[in-house]
Amino acid sequence: MTREVGRAVRVGGLDGVLLARSERGDGRHQVVSSELGGRAVVLKVYGRKRARLPTVLRGFGHRFLVGKTGLSARERRDTERRLLELWREHGFAVPAPLALDPPERIAAPFLVMERLAGPTVDVRLRDAGADPAPALARFAGEWSRRHGLAERLREPGLVHAHPGFAHLLEAGGAWAAFDFEYAYTDRARVAELVDVEIAGFVASLRRAAGARAPALLRALVTGYPERARLERAARAGAIGRFRALEPLAQRLPALRGRGPRKLRESVAALADALELGG
Repeated sequence: MTREVGRAVRVGGLDGVLLARSERGDGRHQVVSSELGGRAVVLKVYGRKRARLPTVLRGFGHRFLVGKTGLSARERRDTERRLLELWREHGFAVPAPLALDPPERIAAPFLVMERLAGPTVDVRLRDAGADPAPALARFAGEWSRRHGLAERLREPGLVHAHPGFAHLLEAGGAWAAFDFEYAYTDRARVAELVDVEIAGFVASLRRAAGARAPALLRALVTGYPERARLERAARAGAIGRFRALEPLAQRLPALRGRGPRKLRESVAALADALELGG
């Protein structure tokens, strides 16, 4: 993303403020805060974020190794709109996609969403003068409900593919999720994907909260009703994100202890918060 964030821009005949822009790829990808139809909106224009060959190669990995949706601008737009509708259907806090068109044609795929005012939750977690523990406990209840629903419905779209408190907005007393350009697709691995999401949020909490992380993690654990699911995630080693390797990992348990360092450390921290033995 670019240092131009915060400057005035005009897109699709709308005047607004730039929230994000990718300088890589075709340069089209940008997120703009504006007004449309008498309400505050976010206009997201989807572009290619990398050169063509890396996009093709990464797209292959997304589909066949990780089991995620495609990388094209249109696929990412369609995925984001579908997931926003899915999460809202089940009562989870996300921006509403809006059936509004800018006054001027935009050649690239775009999506108009309601604008939710407020900081990202990771900013609150970094604020040493704030006590986010009560809010974390409230979040944990809805977090658990979503995980249970995802597993019961075998719906990978209810698992956040970009887990982290930087992808939650503090808006109107609720923590609303955003950033749904990519989604998992494998209905047979929803429980494992939930474990990945849990580990990702724990890693995000530890990164943002620093020395306060152990106490805040205990608040998160205490507010999460389904302790057995947290214990499962804590015992899952590094948690394999690559579905193509999962059968091998099941036969060779040592492989489940390998993986990204932040995930290894986060599941260890989760085990400590749950007071699990080694």
